[in-house]
Amino acid sequence: MAGLVALSIDSKIYNGNFLEDLFWGTFYQQHLGEEYAGIGTYNGETIKIRTHRGLFRPTFSNDMIGLEGTEGVGYCGAVREPYFTNSRVGKLALCFSGNVINLSQLVERFKNFGHTFEREDDIEIIGNLIAQGNNIMDGIKKMDKEIQGAYSLLVLTEDGIYAIRGSTGHWPLVIGKKEGAVIAASESAGFSNLGFKLVRDLDPGEIVLLKNGQFLTKDKIPSKIIKICSFLWVYTSFANSVFEGIPASLVRKRLGARLASKDIERGFIPDIVTPVPDSGRFHAIGYHQEFCRKMMEGKISKIPFYDETLLKYPYAGRSYIPSSPEIRNLEAQIKLLSSGEDYRGKTMVVCDDSIVRGTQTQTNLVPKLKRAGIKEIHFRISNPELRSHCPWGKTTKKGETLASRMPNIEDRIKFLGIDSLEYSTIDDLVDAICLPRETLCVDCDLDDPD
Repeated sequence: MAGLVALSIDSKIYNGNFLEDLFWGTFYQQHLGEEYAGIGTYNGETIKIRTHRGLFRPTFSNDMIGLEGTEGVGYCGAVREPYFTNSRVGKLALCFSGNVINLSQLVERFKNFGHTFEREDDIEIIGNLIAQGNNIMDGIKKMDKEIQGAYSLLVLTEDGIYAIRGSTGHWPLVIGKKEGAVIAASESAGFSNLGFKLVRDLDPGEIVLLKNGQFLTKDKIPSKIIKICSFLWVYTSFANSVFEGIPASLVRKRLGARLASKDIERGFIPDIVTPVPDSGRFHAIGYHQEFCRKMMEGKISKIPFYDETLLKYPYAGRSYIPSSPEIRNLEAQIKLLSSGEDYRGKTMVVCDDSIVRGTQTQTNLVPKLKRAGIKEIHFRISNPELRSHCPWGKTTKKGETLASRMPNIEDRIKFLGIDSLEYSTIDDLVDAICLPRETLCVDCDLDDPD
């Protein structure tokens, strides 16, 4: 999943700085993608595109001159975007998040029609599909019919910015407002710091036009099925983000609390509960708070200490999102540092959002905990067992997940070198999010289809 942002202002009443708001709005999507960053703007005359390899803030801090305008889009992700194309429906700058499953078939079909490609990736085929329409709106709807997969999309044009949430609703876009300006983004993490108030999520299939500091729903692609990614709340998003009115931090605390209640029921009380930072923090807080609640109710007489025995070095990146396994393993190795304190003889519960491949946990995280002298290590994982790759994104591949490789949980415990391993169930996850089961995507928690 890439991080997208779109900004439109009404220059007559807007009192801010367009480039500053676009810069920081894009910066607050950085946790969704770290390999490339880009900006596209329109100033009433021309669309300008600028992209860099690397993190957004250091590469763009001194490279925003000349990008002034009234409408703009920003991108943080795994490829070079915004993508510019000059087509029969006009000049377009596109930013995309998601996965086009039938990409190779679409590219082959266009080649047979005589089209040429430079990238052969999702965003290039989307640009080609939109260009087949009689106009932008017609092209967007035709594109949605042609692609298999899931997406959210921004299209900067000379008539404004089109923000589109795919008809299945897998990947979100949210809208924020302040005087004279409107923003659309993959998530709302930075809205408050920039003075924007979260207004609402785009509905699945909704096409919104941002122009002159306002937003207007232009159309809605019919949705046969809605499958909002449940992993957004568990891990992907920043903890303060809100989707469908539900804060990610609250969902994480509920999941941690449910895992704690199961330990309390079986009479297991560890000495310490610790998170795997940063995403495991609110899971661990929820776990600890449940013990505190039960103690205040007089149901138990002892609670574990909350402590942070693993520290994330703040200048390291995320180890989940890089496409290269070598880069993922390097980030995992460098980002976590063990505490300098002595934990000899302690029994510890380690709370994390998920276990994906398990190799980073086995080779890096557990050895660091054992070097701190911990006697017993018990993992409590808030997401249900990841049994499948995600067909709607690009982070995992078929057969990579630990549970798909090792169906027997005892084999996983032995492989990881820990003393016990417990997961939330799909029912726990649905209860924590508080949305109907049929509207949530839990495909990654089900067995890979043959």
